[in-house]
Amino acid sequence: MSSSPPMGRVSVTGGSNLTAVESSHRTMRPAATSQGQFFCSKVFIMHPTITQVSSVSRRVHLILVSILLGGLLVVASGCGPSDPVQAIREEIAAGDLDSALESIRALLEEKPDDAELLFLYGQILVKTGQPGLAEWPLRKAMTDPVWFERAAGLAATVEMAGGNFENAADLYARILEADPDNLKVRIQRANACAKSPQLFREALAEVDRILASNPDELGAYKPRILAYLGLNEPEKAEEAMKELGERIAASEDSESPIHGWYCATMAIFASDSGDEALAAERWADCEARFPSNANVVLKSIEFHRKRDELERALEVAEAAFSSDAEDASNYRHTVAELLRLVGRPEEGEALLREVAEDEEETPLNRSAAWLALTDHFKATGDLEAAADALEHALAIAQKTMGPQPDLLFALADLLIQIGEPDRALELTSQMTVASHRSLVRARVAQIRHQYAKALKLYEEATRLWPENPYAPYHAAGAAMAIGRFDRAFQNYLLSIRVEDGATDARFRAARLLAAEGRFEPAIEMLGTGEGGKTLDAQLFLIEIATRARGAGVGVNAAHRLSKTQPDLFGVAIEAAVRGRGEIDDRETAWAIIEPLLTDRLPTVNLIPILRAGLDWVADEKIERLRPLVEKIAADQPDQAEAQEIMGMLLERSGRSEEAAERYRKALELDPDRSGTLFRLARLEAAGNPEEAAELVERGIKAAEAAEKPFDSRLFMAAISQLPDPAIVRSLLESALAYDPANGRLALELARNLDANEGDPERIVRLASRAIRFHVAEEEAVALRDHARERI
Repeated sequence: MSSSPPMGRVSVTGGSNLTAVESSHRTMRPAATSQGQFFCSKVFIMHPTITQVSSVSRRVHLILVSILLGGLLVVASGCGPSDPVQAIREEIAAGDLDSALESIRALLEEKPDDAELLFLYGQILVKTGQPGLAEWPLRKAMTDPVWFERAAGLAATVEMAGGNFENAADLYARILEADPDNLKVRIQRANACAKSPQLFREALAEVDRILASNPDELGAYKPRILAYLGLNEPEKAEEAMKELGERIAASEDSESPIHGWYCATMAIFASDSGDEALAAERWADCEARFPSNANVVLKSIEFHRKRDELERALEVAEAAFSSDAEDASNYRHTVAELLRLVGRPEEGEALLREVAEDEEETPLNRSAAWLALTDHFKATGDLEAAADALEHALAIAQKTMGPQPDLLFALADLLIQIGEPDRALELTSQMTVASHRSLVRARVAQIRHQYAKALKLYEEATRLWPENPYAPYHAAGAAMAIGRFDRAFQNYLLSIRVEDGATDARFRAARLLAAEGRFEPAIEMLGTGEGGKTLDAQLFLIEIATRARGAGVGVNAAHRLSKTQPDLFGVAIEAAVRGRGEIDDRETAWAIIEPLLTDRLPTVNLIPILRAGLDWVADEKIERLRPLVEKIAADQPDQAEAQEIMGMLLERSGRSEEAAERYRKALELDPDRSGTLFRLARLEAAGNPEEAAELVERGIKAAEAAEKPFDSRLFMAAISQLPDPAIVRSLLESALAYDPANGRLALELARNLDANEGDPERIVRLASRAIRFHVAEEEAVALRDHARERI
């Protein structure tokens, strides 16, 4: 059992919307950094492969929000100007926001309490995508009665965009204290309360106040419905929806946004209740009646994407874009993304470049387009182009909007991923956020195998940015690399406490427990929390539960998993068989497999079951597998897994040359099958050791690229036939660097070093690692003690 898979891609799972259209905005709000600013990348995800695609798209969303807010608020500030302030307004109108910021800062040196200047300062910060920094000037401007309402209103808008609904509700309440008849603000407060679990009842009270004075106000129904849903009172929500529907039918104001919201929400109700046909009918009606309504368009696209109706989703997006083709429109980005998803990435790229490369476009629009291109290239795997696009976005944003710590941070991440760590380090000299500097420097140290330095920097970043789950997660990886497993475990736990499910820390902590033989705590670790719901975690849970508690537990778990994901039944059974095979219980392994040997099972499930049998059952049972294996291999000559299991059957039948040919065929079809590479290397080792060593090295790299643990049992079998101890030692070093908590690898490397007069201190550490993970403990103790005598 491999104890520690590689540091891999971190998946952030988005929640379902239940019945509220508003949830789309909740999942899009920017995160907050340790500096109190909105940090528009979700996080800085540092790993050897590729950064999460959504990391920059959040920045695109915030820029679009800023464009909207800035455009709306320029008019609000057109009151009582002095000459210097008028000059600032002219700079804003000309798009010279950087110059406007400098002018305001200079004036604030002379007039630090000027409310008008403070308001303009906050307004520009919002407009330039830095709403977190706008809070201080806006709050200070609120102390002036003349500017209070405008400053409080903008501050509330900032709080809403950041998901701080309680703060927004408080600000709106303060405005209403001064102006209780302000219907617009009262509706805004009701909506803010309806998004906060602590304020659902207050939302209903606010709605009652609105309808008491304005009984025909349709805008009051949306927060009422959302509040009832939040309070888990669906009957009252349904009653309010019905009343809203009747009001809308009688209303002459067909242009009100509430009509589109109501239509979309009714479609979502149908979908959530399981009536897909009714949902599809309602979405079709909404799409026809409200082709550019954001609530309809975005949720309709989501509906079609869930049903794999990408072409229809594209049609909806294109219809919205044709109705609202302004370059600032988020529909352009949506269309571009869907073009990529339907296999037309060049058209999507061209659509984004129309704005990005247009010198006459506004800097905000161009920056947003370059950021969308960054995500586009990342999704297509072209990280060099993604880095280039992000550099363009950063240059424009810095010139017109001032410092952009989040984009600088994301660029450093991309540079590391494309193999330019020196450039990433150069960027740290420009970084104003200390935790960003520490994280980038830590990642560079880690890829240079300076693990102790990386660990120190990661833990420094954790202190600077305690709400970030990724710094302790990667600190754990650095600690693992230098054998500090207790420290690694504590860092994994810290990552889980900060945000369970943001990383696979729970899965890795469980593997570390299992490697130490602590199976019950590992089972408990995986049985709770968001991090235990991933496929890797569920399969490993089946493996160790079968090993510790018996075959019945694992088989039952496989059946439960198949109820929701039927195509995973086979790999779940394979995990259960592996659990018994690892303790050499071939009889129970066969008892799990035998009832399932039927061609009535789908091939996708039968292949992993047969593979498990060929790996783990006794020789006398192999003939029972032959008819099914041969049939699958004949029926699927172009399927790599089918050819691999045929090779395994031939190998176990003593037909090594034919087996090698099948393995080669499988690798032609899929060159990155780690297990197949090790199997072929084992057969080639005696006659062609150089090729075998190359195959093993490829197998390690393939496992790293796939971000999965490789089978150390197959790896050990492959290297055992290689004649050159130096080559074997090099391969063991690579494997152990990749899987540091693997006691088998540690012991074998200790043996190699001991036999070749290697460093005794290293042998002591490796033998101690094998002892910790309960691998041939008597031999490991002897190796350790012998090495100590040589020190």
